Amino acid sequence: MEKISIEKLMELYVDTINKCGTYLLREDDMEIGYNIFEEFDTGVTSFLHDDILQRLNDAGLISVEMMYKSSILRNLVLELQQGDEWNINAVRNSPEWRKVLELADEIKVYFAAE
Repeated sequence: MEKISIEKLMELYVDTINKCGTYLLREDDMEIGYNIFEEFDTGVTSFLHDDILQRLNDAGLISVEMMYKSSILRNLVLELQQGDEWNINAVRNSPEWRKVLELADEIKVYFAAE
């Protein structure tokens, strides 16, 4: 299997984070469903994994704080996947989902700063 370049990993990491955020609360159910349960869900599993975050940090592409917040984000989402709140209504109304959406927004601030 071919190893993904660090530049491509960074692109996929940014794309994953961009699929989540409080902006989704203004979108229709189809948009939320697609972004969260198809795009973001896949990216969380793959591109917010600790090994990937460490590679991005080692390459100087993300800070230790971004790595830490991304790891928390991943763990929150993996926890939600196991419960009753893995649905669009919960994304709109659950305090746990609000934490996820706001944390994604916090991480995006680092993209703008760099």
